[in-house]
Amino acid sequence: MISHFLNRFFYFVGRSIFHPLVKGLFVLSVLTGALGLPAKWAGAVDFKTYLKGAQAEISRHKEIIREDPLDAISYFELGRAYLATGRHEEEVQAYLEAIKLNPKYPAAHYNLSMAYDLLKDGPNAIKHMLRARELYSQKRNHARIRNVQRQLKLLYLKYQDVR
Repeated sequence: MISHFLNRFFYFVGRSIFHPLVKGLFVLSVLTGALGLPAKWAGAVDFKTYLKGAQAEISRHKEIIREDPLDAISYFELGRAYLATGRHEEEVQAYLEAIKLNPKYPAAHYNLSMAYDLLKDGPNAIKHMLRARELYSQKRNHARIRNVQRQLKLLYLKYQDVR
């Protein structure tokens, strides 16, 4: 009944990216109230579940890599899983391996740049963002090119001494 009400509400208001978020928060608040749990525990239980899922994702990608060690996409996905857990050094290594297997992988260069930025390594972040721009330009992916150019501007502002 309540789910139907929420669906009708968003039908009239308009769907947005907030629909799943609002629905999830509503369900979380109902469960917290129904089970009598303190509100602060709801976030802790949710984060533990998230962390467990992220670690399972890392294990799954490592298993895929063991079966096919020449799959650049698996290394890329492993890097994304490391990002989810905040393990940025391992994330960098996974993206570097993906780039070693496929040097023309623009998304890997982009994500590697962002990982280097998180590690405060400006020169490498800029280097790989420039490479991502070059590769997206070759593919004529204009939306990605604009995104990379925005990130490059931010990186140049952040690391002004690198230019």
